[in-house]
Amino acid sequence: MQSLHVFIITLLFLFAYSLHQFPFAHALSSSIPTNTSLLLYPTINLGGNSSARLFLQSTSSDTLASFGLYSTDGSVFILCTMMSYYGGYGDSIIGHPQVIWSANRNFPVGRDAILSFTVAGELLLHNAVGTLIWSTPTKDASVAGVRLDGSGNLVLFDRNNVSIWESFDYPTDTLVIGQSLCAGANLTANDSFTSWASGQINIHSSSNGLQFYFGPAAYTQVFQPTSLGNETSDCYAFTNGSFGFPKLVFSLPLARSFQFMRLEFDGHFRLYEMKEAAFHVVLDVLSNEIKFCDYPLACGEYSVCINGQCCCPSSHFFRLQDEWHPDMGCLPRANLSCNDMRYHQLVPISNISYFSDDGFQSLATSATDADCKQSCLEECSCKVALFKYDAPDGIAGSCLHLSQASLLSQTTNSSHRTSAFFKIQGTMKRRTRIAIGSVVGSFALFVTAISIFTWRICKKREEEECFLGGIPGVPARFSYNELKIATRNFSMRLGSGGFGSVFKGKIGKETIAVKRLEGVDQGKQEFLAEVETIGRIHHINLVRLIGFCAEKSSRLLVYEYMGNSSLDKWIFHAHPVFTLSWKTRRNIIMGIAKGLSYLHEECKQRIAHLDIKPQNILLDDRFNAKVSDFGLSKLISRDDSKIMTRMRGTRGYVAPEWLGSKITEKVDIYSFGIVIVEIICGRRNLDESQPEERVHLISLLQEKARCGNLFDLVDTSSNDMQFHMEEVREMMDLAMWCLQVDSSKRPLMSTVAKVLEGVMTLEATPHYDLVANHEPNKSDAKVQICSYLPSATHLSGPR
Repeated sequence: MQSLHVFIITLLFLFAYSLHQFPFAHALSSSIPTNTSLLLYPTINLGGNSSARLFLQSTSSDTLASFGLYSTDGSVFILCTMMSYYGGYGDSIIGHPQVIWSANRNFPVGRDAILSFTVAGELLLHNAVGTLIWSTPTKDASVAGVRLDGSGNLVLFDRNNVSIWESFDYPTDTLVIGQSLCAGANLTANDSFTSWASGQINIHSSSNGLQFYFGPAAYTQVFQPTSLGNETSDCYAFTNGSFGFPKLVFSLPLARSFQFMRLEFDGHFRLYEMKEAAFHVVLDVLSNEIKFCDYPLACGEYSVCINGQCCCPSSHFFRLQDEWHPDMGCLPRANLSCNDMRYHQLVPISNISYFSDDGFQSLATSATDADCKQSCLEECSCKVALFKYDAPDGIAGSCLHLSQASLLSQTTNSSHRTSAFFKIQGTMKRRTRIAIGSVVGSFALFVTAISIFTWRICKKREEEECFLGGIPGVPARFSYNELKIATRNFSMRLGSGGFGSVFKGKIGKETIAVKRLEGVDQGKQEFLAEVETIGRIHHINLVRLIGFCAEKSSRLLVYEYMGNSSLDKWIFHAHPVFTLSWKTRRNIIMGIAKGLSYLHEECKQRIAHLDIKPQNILLDDRFNAKVSDFGLSKLISRDDSKIMTRMRGTRGYVAPEWLGSKITEKVDIYSFGIVIVEIICGRRNLDESQPEERVHLISLLQEKARCGNLFDLVDTSSNDMQFHMEEVREMMDLAMWCLQVDSSKRPLMSTVAKVLEGVMTLEATPHYDLVANHEPNKSDAKVQICSYLPSATHLSGPR
């Protein structure tokens, strides 16, 4: 029998120069001969809790391929190949490496694991106690060595340098250019964002197409790329610009640097590319094939997907895990307890669609709706009961209990007869509830009587003050004298506007901004709207209303203090001493988008701000943007497509549809587009100090876009923006998308936020129809399109 004895070769290694650095590429070879034990390679700190023990490295262009043991927490390691940004000889790695293949994702090892390369041609990974964790299926004496290619392919080769085994043939969750997914092979996503273990989502390759598979619910879906010919193959090849058969492909953006595709734990198959020393998402490969709500884990636990948005089934019983990331799911406000099952209750949600109808039918059982709900209450593991009625107004149907409260979406089709019953933790027995209900009812009658008596007394006082005191849910109420003292008799003026002045003050240790409304007739509606609207909503990108004052004719609003004042003071500058960087401008745009997305889509009623402009965007000490000034805001019922109201807003920022007085919240999106352009260009939309042909910025933008000269408008005072012109161009395209004259072509604010976050891309270049009533003569369009001068109506802006 051939001896498998392994000879230990001690390999000296250069120490890393500092934390956050990989060893230099020349410090490790790109190949290793057989008879090698890699026990003595040192562990390298990568910054934070990440570390690695590297055995092979290979450079290609500006990327560095590495093979070794890698950990994100310093204790659990996987054997893998990684790709990192590498700026050249002597440069350190920037950012964390991207794992493109792993050997032991389901069986991680400790830092004392041993990797050996035997004379029998096998790579063997043992844990610290000697247990075999993983090996290559290459027990072949002809194997002469192992090498790592610059593309990240780990290859075992013979004496003639012919490949015997390649990691590219055994993909995990990632493909790189030059790699294929052949029939019978799978991509399997990680279990979660923080776990390397195999998850429940797979993409399986076959000659019929790609099969998207989700385990627990037996959900499958087959996708075939667009056919460009009759050729077929058993392998989907990932090449520069395509993924598929030789003439049967998914089209991809051409690679300008290193690219890879990864099936991620949320089910999205994303294409990444290295840009500016980091990896960024450039495409969701299956986005045209799968709608957002059709992804099995689109919205997480206890969440329902509605028209591409993730929502909690009831705000009374559930809350978002993270308001910034609704797709992370919801949490019950009271944790379920199997010890208190007698208190469990069910919250119904109608018109529910389970993401896998096949899975529902195969797993459901026949029952009545009452039996379905009762059996879920009696089964501790049941978190949601799904019931599909056999016929309208019936009680019989199909019942399915879910131990995972996910995979649900809500339809607008009222004929959909499936309901979901979410289990929540109650706190009282039925008799106790009845008793308390009786007490509360009696107390309510008593309060009603007292309220009537109080109302009669209040009526003798000033009507307005009494009414304001009864607004439910408003913040703290201050006396006029308290605010007079807090502002030192209103001596520290911060600024003034159309409805009053703002003063700096201090209550306790908290610095405040006090807005004093001036002009009784004009300020009354302003005051009521602002208190009622912003007093009930809370978001990190909306200015927080601390309190208010209503005494006789005095009306004041108390806000959190914003140290960097309003946005207009930073972007409209005649002689700039300090200009905002591109990163800061981009973050400000992102903050405005998230604040408006919350108002439009996440509140109980849609809220149209109706006065979005730089003066109403305030900046804190870190230049985080917050939307303010809700005096012109309007509540829009979710049942109404449009509302009729008198024209509101500021000249130069109002949308074209105001001319018809029927508007939606998309008037804010138009104003937001104008603000983006002003931030990029560093000037006002309507600037009378400019030459006549340049007074109206949006008309000028339309002209420059048609001529392909958009960069002529970029703020020349910012040198930093000149280094990010590609991002600036993308932002201007986004602005023009928001500025479409036809409001139906403007995106939702949630879509805008996703584009800014990089999880979505602009589907196409927007039409350059940014100014109402502009119709060039068709016969002269080719001649005049780049010499178009806006009319006097256009220059003055919307009326």
